[in-house]
Amino acid sequence: MGETTNQIEWEIAQKRSELSDNLIELKQRAKAAFDWRSQVEERPGTMVAVAFAGGVILSALFRALRGPAKVYAEHPTGNAVEYGSPISKGSPRQPSKLATATRKNLDALGGALLGIVATRATSILEGVLPGFQSEFERAKNSQGQI
Repeated sequence: MGETTNQIEWEIAQKRSELSDNLIELKQRAKAAFDWRSQVEERPGTMVAVAFAGGVILSALFRALRGPAKVYAEHPTGNAVEYGSPISKGSPRQPSKLATATRKNLDALGGALLGIVATRATSILEGVLPGFQSEFERAKNSQGQI
């Protein structure tokens, strides 16, 4: 009976040691996953896309905070007039088809890049935190954002 008790204590000590080693490794992997320097070294293209998408998002946010852009045009008298001001007599000039198409393309590009970044970030987190993907999908579906 003494041998089995000693064996059980030894096995418990072994399991504790293994769990401790696994926890240390998990901490190191998590730290590396969230260290932006190592991410840039490992995935330079993805990080450029993340930076670009971040810039697009920030510019959109700041544009929304500033309000609509002011449009200036030359009045028939030769003076620059801000459309929407009390002294302008004409209606605001509609943006050209090229400007509208360019805006739509930039918005689509920003959305695509944001989608790629979200997918990559989710896969990185899944590697560090097993089960993250299923929890993320569950949370996304519970918000009605399928």
